[in-house]
Amino acid sequence: MVNGCKTNTNINEIDRALGELNLAIKNHYEWAGKLLRLELLGGEPDDDLIHIESHKRCHFSYWLAAQAEMDDLQVELISEINRWHEIVHHQARLLINAIIASTVTSELLDDYLKAQQEFIQAIDSYKVYLFSLRNLHDTLTGLPLRQMLYSDFALRRQRCRREDKQRWLLMMDIDRFKRINDTWGHNAGDEVLRSVALTLKAGTRCKEGIYRFGGEEFVMLLEADNEREAARAGARICRYLEQRPIKRDGEEIQVTVTGGLTPILEDESLHEAIGRADKAMYFGKTAGRNRCIVTGPKGEFINVS
Repeated sequence: MVNGCKTNTNINEIDRALGELNLAIKNHYEWAGKLLRLELLGGEPDDDLIHIESHKRCHFSYWLAAQAEMDDLQVELISEINRWHEIVHHQARLLINAIIASTVTSELLDDYLKAQQEFIQAIDSYKVYLFSLRNLHDTLTGLPLRQMLYSDFALRRQRCRREDKQRWLLMMDIDRFKRINDTWGHNAGDEVLRSVALTLKAGTRCKEGIYRFGGEEFVMLLEADNEREAARAGARICRYLEQRPIKRDGEEIQVTVTGGLTPILEDESLHEAIGRADKAMYFGKTAGRNRCIVTGPKGEFINVS
């Protein structure tokens, strides 16, 4: 979370989301156990069962309330869980009142069981989504992979059109990464990749998405009002890494990146934008590395760092 706004997820955040969901499910099973106990052993129902807004009082409602800053598919899946959660509580109240009045019918019981089944199915659909999302993240760095970049690209295009923002793409390559492997070993190379990923993600701001594109290359999607704002963002993220050397075995490894920044034109493909950013990045490599190069649609290069 940066400045109150969530950037794109990493694999640890997905694992945490799954853990929090499993705990919420466990709490709701305990709530359902109260209903079963009441039916079998009698007693007085508490507000968790009979209050008109019991769906807002159970522990599962706290999990629902904590869900925010989601993409369109997540909103749809969570909304379906919320809908059936409320129905489950409504059917439970009807069933409890019937239990107290000794007027339980098979229809009432079936309605409750059906709502419970639909509620569980809605949760399972969301868990399938989370597991599929997890598979689109790199196990080494925790960042989303290029497949996720392509799917997010379309969503960001729609939002930028609504908000009249210009989209930019920043492609970054770790400088002299082979030298790091040769000097420190491949295990150190993996540590550097993980550290660079964490540092770059920590340096991202609201509505900036960072992805591992492959090897030692990373891609960031940016939103800006104009070229000057985008250039500042590109220079900022490259400097952010330069100012944070990586510690290993008591020593510091100075790691830098060279970036190529380009605007994403209206209706052009992600592939076309990546091609321009890649050319700008390699221009920066030949010009001395550790810099951010802006390129326009016509291929002109400007050093902004």
